[in-house]
Amino acid sequence: MGIPKEGADKGKYLQEYLIAGSIAGIVSRTFIAPIERVKILYQITKYSSSSQRGYIHYVPQIYRTEGILAFWRGNTAAVIRVVPYMSITFLSYEKYKAMLTALEMESNLCNLLAGSGAGITAVITTYPLDLVRARLAKQQTGIKSQKYSNMWDAIINIPREEGRQTGDGKLRIRALYRGLFATMIGEAPYAGLKFCIYEAMKKALGERWGLTEAQLSPLVRVSCGALSGLMAVNVVYPFDVVRRRMQTHEGGSALYKTPFHAIARIINEEGVVKGLYRGLTLNYIKTVPNVAIYMSLYDVVKNTLVKRAQKREEEEEEARRGAQRTREAQRPINRIASLQKRRTSSTPPLMSAHLTSQPPATTPANKPL
Repeated sequence: MGIPKEGADKGKYLQEYLIAGSIAGIVSRTFIAPIERVKILYQITKYSSSSQRGYIHYVPQIYRTEGILAFWRGNTAAVIRVVPYMSITFLSYEKYKAMLTALEMESNLCNLLAGSGAGITAVITTYPLDLVRARLAKQQTGIKSQKYSNMWDAIINIPREEGRQTGDGKLRIRALYRGLFATMIGEAPYAGLKFCIYEAMKKALGERWGLTEAQLSPLVRVSCGALSGLMAVNVVYPFDVVRRRMQTHEGGSALYKTPFHAIARIINEEGVVKGLYRGLTLNYIKTVPNVAIYMSLYDVVKNTLVKRAQKREEEEEEARRGAQRTREAQRPINRIASLQKRRTSSTPPLMSAHLTSQPPATTPANKPL
């Protein structure tokens, strides 16, 4: 597959890995954007006996009132977020994993903790873009309800709006981090479980089939990734519902006191299945193609970039060897020239002049009578 071996070469093509991951993330995120927008709208709508329609009715409603491009509303913020988010996630995961491995920690626990730490690090760094993406996705039913024209307009005006609503008129940057705690509580176990299950499944299948990790096919990797994502999301999905509701709440006061207060209130008002796990089926529909596209495209782009880098290294190595051969071939010539120069410089000047001005020696044949 053209993938470098583990060990010394693992971090050699880090730039190629990050570029491949970013491209794969952008494509997969754009592909599942319509599903994600419908899921957000469905999540933030409270369940009631008078409104029992499922998520399907959102599709014709969005198309009829806003047009086909409305399904990708908020995707710009999501795409801009996914590049640093994925880069930070993978870099943090490798860093934390190396630190924990040095402590001789058991592999599954190491992957769990490293993945959790990486998820928290990436969430804190890119959270405002996630909130803006949710606010933009919430907007619907025409121009009247569109408070924000684009991502930058939302980033600027959300802190201003909270300042006006609280009465002091101050810029409230914390408004861009509403729901952060709920997101961290959900993301830590989600990322940890996803990395842990993914690595454990690859290891188990490799041992069963007598293959090394590098010999596993892309299809096996896609399957492991999809299953690990589906298994992890079942555990933490309620926090995803809570964070979306907290992100899209636009009042001056908080919608819920804490994430756990939110869970208790949702269960009391809407129930577990219709409340905490609202939109879970859509999340399944989103996760499978998202992971499949991401994993397969990541492999293709990564292998292409790595092969180019390897070819460039081979050309540079060949040029270096050619220059070395040229220097080695030139070395005897340079040595001879150096010896001749030293001999010339070591001859005394007077002796050299005497030898050059002395007439040719006479022989008996031309001796004068």
